[in-house]
Order: sequence, then C-alpha cells, then structure tokens
Amino acid sequence: MTLSPSVRLEDSPTAAAPTLYGSLASLTQQFGEAELLMLAQGPDDDEGQPTLDGQRVLDALARASREADTYIAPRYAVPLPVSGDDTPEPLKSVVGDMTRYHLTGGNAQESESIIRRYEEAREWLKSVAKGVTDLLLPGADGGDPAEDDDNAVQILPGIRVWGL
Repeated sequence: MTLSPSVRLEDSPTAAAPTLYGSLASLTQQFGEAELLMLAQGPDDDEGQPTLDGQRVLDALARASREADTYIAPRYAVPLPVSGDDTPEPLKSVVGDMTRYHLTGGNAQESESIIRRYEEAREWLKSVAKGVTDLLLPGADGGDPAEDDDNAVQILPGIRVWGL
C-alpha cells in the first residue's frame, strides 16, 4: 500500500498535533490494506495503482480519538498520556472501530457490521466512564498504576494483632 504522494504523515496541520489513540499501522493491522483502500482511496500513483489517502485516515482517527475523550473525560484527564501504538488494548481497537465508521460515506457504505461495532465501541466507552470497565493505563514506569500511588490500599498477610 502506498500513501498519496501529496500526504506526509509526519506533517502536522496545526502547531500542536492531536493525541491519536492508534496509528495508520494499527488500523492496517486491524482492518487490512484492502479495506483501508476501499474506505480512503487517494489518487492513483504514476503506475496507475491506487494510493491510500493517509490524511483522510488520520483525520478520521483524530475525530474518533476526540470522540473517545468525550466519553472518558468524566473519569480520566484527557487527552490520555498514551498515543499511537502505545495506546493500550482494547482502547486502540475501539477507537479503530470508530475511525472505520467515520471513514464511511461517499463510495464507502456503512455496513451493519461497521455500525454495530461503532455502537459497541460507544457502549464500551460509556462503561469506562461509569467505572464498570477500566482502561488499564500504564503507570509512569509502565507498571500497575496502583503501585505508583502512595495512598493505595494494600492487603498483606500477617499475624494476628490481638492474639485471638
């Protein structure tokens, strides 16, 4: 798969690039090159082969990432301190499903599967906001976030204090 020659992924349209909860590589892994080309086909290259409109994909990924932020903002400071391929699963997959939904329209039609996965993604994000599900964000050292908290409750086996 080649990107449209006019698109450079490292170029930022604004001074501050948005935090993306996924990447072009993760979307390609999740959906495959053929589907991404179907959803965001750019102009043909010099050899007549279709190219991927990478900017359109990144715009949809940014939109999906911001939409995810609106759901999780009551529980987490957003944007989250993760991005790209460092985004933990299942958040990366959920945002991928939302990105895919946002790429539909025009020649790429919404299917029942795309719509269902988008709705399931939104429901999962709602469960995160309610505290039913957790994002499992890594701590500063990549470990369990509770281990970084000096006030975390710890249960340690020990001896009887009252001698009963």
